[in-house]
Amino acid sequence: MNKDLITLHTAVLLFGLSGLFGKLIEVPTLIIVSGRVIFASIFLYIVLRIKKEKIEITSLTSRKIMLLQGTLLFLHWFSFFQAIKLSSVALGLLSFSSFPIFTTFMEPIFFKEKLEKGKIITAIITFIGISMVIPLKEVDPKMLGGIGMGIFSGFSFAVLAIMNKNFSSSVSGIKLTFYQCLGASFWSIPILFLWNKIPSIRDVFLIVLLGVIFTGIAHTLFVISLRGISASTASVTACLEPVYGIIFAAFILGEIPSLKTIFGGSIIILAAILSTKTKKIKK
Repeated sequence: MNKDLITLHTAVLLFGLSGLFGKLIEVPTLIIVSGRVIFASIFLYIVLRIKKEKIEITSLTSRKIMLLQGTLLFLHWFSFFQAIKLSSVALGLLSFSSFPIFTTFMEPIFFKEKLEKGKIITAIITFIGISMVIPLKEVDPKMLGGIGMGIFSGFSFAVLAIMNKNFSSSVSGIKLTFYQCLGASFWSIPILFLWNKIPSIRDVFLIVLLGVIFTGIAHTLFVISLRGISASTASVTACLEPVYGIIFAAFILGEIPSLKTIFGGSIIILAAILSTKTKKIKK
């Protein structure tokens, strides 16, 4: 395994492990996300300064775009962690993996692309997988609420990904993430000021880790790995994110998914891999 591939897997592993913080951190989800985007913004700002990249947010248009994308990112991460808090790491990650369904039907609308049969098939397979992980025998409103939040997380991520498609060719991945985290911080600062409790040292430490290592460093490693990795390899490897998260949740949190969840999750991951095969990869 070459250096770039190891870097890529490390980044995806960190992305997958980020879901565990929804269970490990005891403060409300709004505080988790607020701390995450602020510390990630600080770290990415330092990285951009070291790389001597210009930070251009002077125009009114760029500020509006940054705030809009930041709002979407905040909603995405809020619904993602709330899904995990209400259900489990496995269900949160797998229900979030529904985003290919949304991108499949949204891309033709925004980019005037033809809706391909292959994409429709992978969307149907993903839907089947999502349906299988929903616990229908023992209906738990809290659990269903978590799955609903996970699906909304997938939807908001799909919208953000479509927006990113317009900027990814002109703005580096690290800079784009910094802009989005900075935009999300707009909502984080008043939330932190209005919160009238003092978090434990343990929770503060975990939030710093989440923002710096599992967001800032993870994304930096992902961008670095793309220099020597094809887009198709990166896409397929990224599908392992829920796998890493579920495995470590079993060992660290003792959350053992049912066979039905594992089977449904396998279908979702298979559909995600198939979706990367239907895209035209430009090298």
